[in-house]
Amino acid sequence: GAETSRGLKKRTSNRRAMEQNGQVPEGTSMPSLACSFLHAAQQSRQALPSGSRGDASLAAQWPTLWLHTATSGPGLKADDLRARVTDLTQWKQGDVRAPHKPLLLLYALARFAEGIEQFPFNRTEKPLVQLLNDFGPPRKRHDAYSFWRLPKDGLWTISGDDDIRRTPSKNWFVTDARRDNPVGRFPYDVAAVLRANPPLISELVETLLDAHFEPSYHEDLLTALGFDPDELLAGQRARRKRDPKFREAVLRAYGYKCAVCGFEARVGSTLIGVDAAHVKWHRAHGSDEVSNGVALCALHHRLLDRGAFTLTASSTRERVVVVGEDTHGGEGFERWLLDYHGLPLAAPVREGYRVAEPAMEWHHREVFRGPART
Repeated sequence: GAETSRGLKKRTSNRRAMEQNGQVPEGTSMPSLACSFLHAAQQSRQALPSGSRGDASLAAQWPTLWLHTATSGPGLKADDLRARVTDLTQWKQGDVRAPHKPLLLLYALARFAEGIEQFPFNRTEKPLVQLLNDFGPPRKRHDAYSFWRLPKDGLWTISGDDDIRRTPSKNWFVTDARRDNPVGRFPYDVAAVLRANPPLISELVETLLDAHFEPSYHEDLLTALGFDPDELLAGQRARRKRDPKFREAVLRAYGYKCAVCGFEARVGSTLIGVDAAHVKWHRAHGSDEVSNGVALCALHHRLLDRGAFTLTASSTRERVVVVGEDTHGGEGFERWLLDYHGLPLAAPVREGYRVAEPAMEWHHREVFRGPART
């Protein structure tokens, strides 16, 4: 009896420790976990890059995971996983963009759809940092913080990181991570749900895109990820539409023409190719007020969202187009963008509709690929 009691206490202690470490989300079904572990353990025998400690760390978990099979509980459901993705925690400081975790999840989901379930740090750091450089805010340097921060959300687990030193803020010494090459993966219950429901991968990708990136980013991001959601998702869910009242109010304020180049085209009575663009993104809690919008043709909308140009206020309160030094191209670039550098936007029908300075300041800080051309 005493030995049984001590064994039960040990299993309970082991389970709590693993829950706290993010290895087993609270409430995970242990029989299901054991089955998922067997699948993962089988995968772990596949060759990993030389120097990776992931296999040894995973194998070392076997006795602890085996003890857990004596317990039972509810398994993870698809709705539970949707909630985890929707409730993703992110570093916040005012309206500063921090897409590190969403980009890691997008990358991992795209690779998981290809059958890749293990993510050694040395294979993941470079593509993750490239995504941050291409689709994150303009920064002198991006680091793969999300690789070691994501486990707190119950969406990621890491093995082989025991000997990596931490800073006082709990960030890894990247030199140690490159030396030890720890392995990240979806927790076993998360992976089991994704395997059982492949269309859910596409749904989660679309959820992340809609929540964290402007629509003009989506196609480019999916191309960079090498992922086509339509291959897994067949009419499951339509993308969220923009607020039609915002669109109509902004277009009316600028006379239904692009405020940069004056483009306007109609098929019958239907306006084509002119959008109502948020200057401070809706995803960054930008308002749906007309003063946070500007009418732009599809080309200049894409260029604004990608930071090729920004807007600034002149001494006469006009809103002026400013092109970044890093933006370049051929004849079309000069004709359709560079020639507008330093020129004012078309004025809206009412002074109060001019793009608000806080919105322009946010765009300059968080999106514009400056510095500005002189």
